[in-house]
Amino acid sequence: MTETAPAQYSFLAGFDGEWRDTWWNADFLALTAQRHQFHNVQNVLDVGCGVGHWGRTLLPHLPKTAKLTGIDYEASFAEKANGKALELGLSDRLSYRQASADALPFDNDTFDMATCQTVLMHLPDVPRALAEIKRVLRPGGLFLACEPDNIAEAMALFRGSPPPPWKDLLRLIDFQHTCELGKQALGRGDSSIGEKLPGLFTQAGFNHISTYQNDKCAWLVPPYQSRDQALDLQQFLSWIDAGLCLFAGNGHDDSVKLYAAGGGDPAQFEELWQLGLTVHQGFKKAVLAGEYHGGRAVTFYMVSGRK
Repeated sequence: MTETAPAQYSFLAGFDGEWRDTWWNADFLALTAQRHQFHNVQNVLDVGCGVGHWGRTLLPHLPKTAKLTGIDYEASFAEKANGKALELGLSDRLSYRQASADALPFDNDTFDMATCQTVLMHLPDVPRALAEIKRVLRPGGLFLACEPDNIAEAMALFRGSPPPPWKDLLRLIDFQHTCELGKQALGRGDSSIGEKLPGLFTQAGFNHISTYQNDKCAWLVPPYQSRDQALDLQQFLSWIDAGLCLFAGNGHDDSVKLYAAGGGDPAQFEELWQLGLTVHQGFKKAVLAGEYHGGRAVTFYMVSGRK
């Protein structure tokens, strides 16, 4: 699990506001509902619910009588999710509580469906969590996980026009890879776990495994006025203005630890961190001048299996 304080993690994860609501195309989710027979689902478990974005995104594609229970290790996130459900008049269908993914407080064979979004990437023991999720599913129940491959996505980050120098991008991708290795070494998860999910599902004993990729592509074209463009740009500029190096994936001090744990040379850290900030500032300058344009392919796997 992350060592980051809840408020800082909430900022890093983009929990505040509507940015996460832009991650999926509604027609893709409608097709997902058809493919996985959501019409047979009545009770859903959202594992690692955060402040509830994923559950609220799925709700229109579930039967009107279906109910969703969300759990999160951080109690304050579950409280915020309950508050948002109340605000939207959805408290009769959405409820959230504190619990851990590797010790779910539910009986065997309870849920028709379990799901998660950007959660397994943070867990120290994914097989244990998968075993728990499988335990609480009824026979034939569906588990649907959505997780990224952040190394693959880094290849597209800020590579629109004007692009950063290729040699700088290669150094920063290696920097990110080293930090991700450090995250794994410290028992805090795997930020590029998406491509590994089919194998992990197989090892956990799930059946009828399927793998898709999210078809949403973020893009920016001046004057950046569409809702999704504006929200995407707002999120990235907020990270940049906070002094984050997005290739490191966390704040400065924690990234020092990740880089060292991943086998990086501590003497090179500050140079790489500053290089990342320079690339970010170049992106921001181009955006503010109305000169940046580009697509940002998001490598985001949707993997499912049945108990």
